[in-house]
Amino acid sequence: MKHTLCKTFAATGAAALLLAGCNSGGDTDDASNDTGGEDPVYAAMSTWNACEVLDDLQPITDEMGIAGWGGATAEGGAPGDSELGNTLDPEAIGCNGLINLGENEGMGGGGEVQVKIIPTANEEQAAAAYEDRVASAETESAQWTDTQSEEFADPWDQGTLVSWTGDTEQPHVEVVARDGQWVAHIVVYHTQDFGLRGGDEPSLAFTTGELNRWFVDTYLPQVNQTVNDEIAEVR
Repeated sequence: MKHTLCKTFAATGAAALLLAGCNSGGDTDDASNDTGGEDPVYAAMSTWNACEVLDDLQPITDEMGIAGWGGATAEGGAPGDSELGNTLDPEAIGCNGLINLGENEGMGGGGEVQVKIIPTANEEQAAAAYEDRVASAETESAQWTDTQSEEFADPWDQGTLVSWTGDTEQPHVEVVARDGQWVAHIVVYHTQDFGLRGGDEPSLAFTTGELNRWFVDTYLPQVNQTVNDEIAEVR
């Protein structure tokens, strides 16, 4: 992975020119040479608008009862797309946004949803990207409470869900899955369900366990089919 190499260069005091090359995420030529080369699938996926491919995350909007995209008080709207080389996650295209979860015991509820697709030139690169992202999620989760990790497979070659309870009791989940030469990565965190604090009925449209199960059993298989249908048109 490019950022792993950058850390290695920094730690060993390598030449400034190498460091500059590591940090130049906006150089599309370098990014292509490092990860994709002339591979036609990588080249095609690199140009995708993730929100178009993923239907503006409408299934997630419906499942989570998202009332608005853009902030905790937003109404309506849609998530935004991230191109390859973006500053948030340079190796991924994505469809992302802050969310409004609506009524939550009079206090409202917000959070963020990120759905990323990581194209690579071959299965070896994809496996490395998968392992790196799972390790990062597990490292983050280890700092908090209620940590859970679950591996899954079909229709994926590899898959892992990592969840935990973070700052201000916010539920977090990251789901990483690999199929061949590409990786899917979902990141979600949101305000706790204040309706559950006193043992009352939930205020949100989902529970944490239900949402995590839905990502693995329902949503990610849909993403797998959608992306592979798009890839089939390239091959």
